[in-house]
Amino acid sequence: GRVLSGQDRHAGFRGRRAIVKMSYARLAGTSLAAARVHLRYLERGGVARDGSEGRLYSAGKDQIDRREFLDRASGDTRQFRFIVSAEDGDQYSDLKPFVRRLMAQMEQDLGTRLDWVAVDHHDTGHPHSHIVVRGIDEHGDNLIIAREYASHGLRQRAQELLSIDLGPRTTLEIEERLRHDIGAERLTPIDRRMMRHLDDERTVGQSMRDP
Repeated sequence: GRVLSGQDRHAGFRGRRAIVKMSYARLAGTSLAAARVHLRYLERGGVARDGSEGRLYSAGKDQIDRREFLDRASGDTRQFRFIVSAEDGDQYSDLKPFVRRLMAQMEQDLGTRLDWVAVDHHDTGHPHSHIVVRGIDEHGDNLIIAREYASHGLRQRAQELLSIDLGPRTTLEIEERLRHDIGAERLTPIDRRMMRHLDDERTVGQSMRDP
């Protein structure tokens, strides 16, 4: 009991956090035109770190023409779109290496090479990356991504890379985030921890042992 009570009370918060959202688009008829509009929107002005236009990049190129990507995707029937937001993404001077390593890991997990482009956005309080993946695998067959991987697995991979790059979060970083979460109008890690400590009457008391 003394060992457990003396453990790092922030141990559960040490890992870096990330959010991954996936959407699925069917490409048929005029939908390719909609995909073109989507890429143009991602490249709009004011989203880069210096306030300039966003620039599409790929696994091997720092800048790629969207028409080149769309030409390859002209016969595709589907497209996957991801938004990856690292909680501490502002600590990266450039998000491209992180995104490329994440996509390389995704290729390894799915067992196929992927044809993708991405653009990094810095126009909000949290830098994030938009990634567009063609809906075919390296053999030209339909790319299948399990729902569990899209909703949980890829996020876990992103968090692993963040923890490697940035190291565990310091106590100061954690406490600053907790202070910020206290006033947030949403379900926060603080709420989730209290929910785990609810008693039979759904009350949290001193037994939580957390200042």
